[in-house]
Amino acid sequence: MENLQIGTYGWQHVSWEGSFYPDDMPEEWQLDYYSNAFRVVLVPEKQWMTWDEAALEECADAVEGEFEFYLRVDDVVTIGKEQQMQRIQQGLGSLLKGVVLFSETEIPEPLIYGQPVSLVSKNLIMSGWHSEIDDYKISGSPIGYCAELKEDGKWQSAMLQSFMQTLPDNNSGIPFFIGGDSINMAQVTNLKVVGEFLGY
Repeated sequence: MENLQIGTYGWQHVSWEGSFYPDDMPEEWQLDYYSNAFRVVLVPEKQWMTWDEAALEECADAVEGEFEFYLRVDDVVTIGKEQQMQRIQQGLGSLLKGVVLFSETEIPEPLIYGQPVSLVSKNLIMSGWHSEIDDYKISGSPIGYCAELKEDGKWQSAMLQSFMQTLPDNNSGIPFFIGGDSINMAQVTNLKVVGEFLGY
């Protein structure tokens, strides 16, 4: 596996239909299609909180090989969220690789049910490794997160290089997620190419 794995916040975006996804592709085929192009995804909280056993089975069946799911948690880790995470862990098994908390109020424990935890925040930092991308401090288990991906290839290259320099030695397959209100898949694909060109 490469040092860096580019992925996105979710895989269901209306703006991708007819651009990234072929026209008229059924929604239930989208994860399968996405997983052929990218190997990691950050699942929105409002999505994974609704997953039942059938949805988990569909997710597991849609991906092949070395694919990784990360769960985004907003604000705080509640008992209800922990219980659902436990169900997801049982359903996805080794496909579930981590939890990413977006919070300005809570510094989480480093592990939840054995899953490594990362914190994305403008003010808070977990102990140990951390990096900064734009206005966000990222700490805990190493991941990358960019809320607004710019089109400029030189900017993308500098951003990736700066991030990679913060990582501890012997890291491989570090996920790097592109978020934001509107995710342009052409730019995400370009970032992936830039990363590959840089040897990541």
